[in-house]
Amino acid sequence: MIKAIVFDVDDTLYDKQPSFEKVFSDVFGLNLTDDEMNDVFANYVQQEQLAIAKSNSTSDFDLSKQEINFHSLHHTFKKFNLVGLSQATAEQFELAYAEACQNIQLFDGLTTVFNTLLSKFKLGIITNGSTDTQLAKIMKLKLHHWFTRDQIITSEEANAKKPDPLIFTLMNRKFNLRGNEMMYVGSSYLEDMVPAKKAGWQTIWYNHQQSPITDPNIIPDQTVNNREELKDLLMDLAAQV
Repeated sequence: MIKAIVFDVDDTLYDKQPSFEKVFSDVFGLNLTDDEMNDVFANYVQQEQLAIAKSNSTSDFDLSKQEINFHSLHHTFKKFNLVGLSQATAEQFELAYAEACQNIQLFDGLTTVFNTLLSKFKLGIITNGSTDTQLAKIMKLKLHHWFTRDQIITSEEANAKKPDPLIFTLMNRKFNLRGNEMMYVGSSYLEDMVPAKKAGWQTIWYNHQQSPITDPNIIPDQTVNNREELKDLLMDLAAQV
C-alpha cells in the first residue's frame, strides 16, 4: 500500500517550454512553426536528460552545465538542419535560458491535487541540484504549503545525485517506510524512473516529451503523457485511500 508520494521538481511540477521557446527564438532568430519548435524542445530535453544521467552515473563522464547545454544544442541543430549555433550563441542561450527559468509557475490544477494528497499521504521531494537553488524554486512555486523542509532532499545535501538509488533510500529512512510503500513522480526515465525502480519504489512517469524506454527490464508502473493525465491519476490514487 502506498503511504508516501514523492515528486521531482524540474520539468515535472512546472513547464520549461515557454521559457525555452522565447530564449531560443531571441538568440537564434529562427522562424519555426509551433510543431517544429515542439520537436526542437523535445529533442533538446531528451539529449539534456541523457547527458545529465550519464554524467551523474559515472565519474569518467563528468560534464559541466556548459558542456551539457552545448551537446544538447549541437545534437538538436544537427538533427533538424538548423543554422546559427556557435560557442558564443550557445553560451548566450544558456545564460538567458537559466535566467528565464527563474520565472516559473506551478502547473495549473496542482494546488487542488496537493491539497487532496496531503490528507491521504506523506508528501516529499527528491531533486538534483544545489540546495539553495532548488529551495528557491520550491519557494517560488509555493510548494512550502505542502512540503515541509524535512520532507525535501536535494542531491547536494544527500551527497548523491539521481540516478543513484541511494538518494531514494535516504527518503525511505526519513519517512521510516519501505520502498514498496513509496511512489515517485518524475519526468526523466533515466534520472527518475530507473533509480526509483531500483530502490523498490512504485513510479509514475510523466513522459510529456515522449522519451523512449531504454531498458526493457525497467518499466514504470504508470505512464502519463500530459499534465491532465497526471492530475487525474493522482486524484484517482487519493480516491482509493
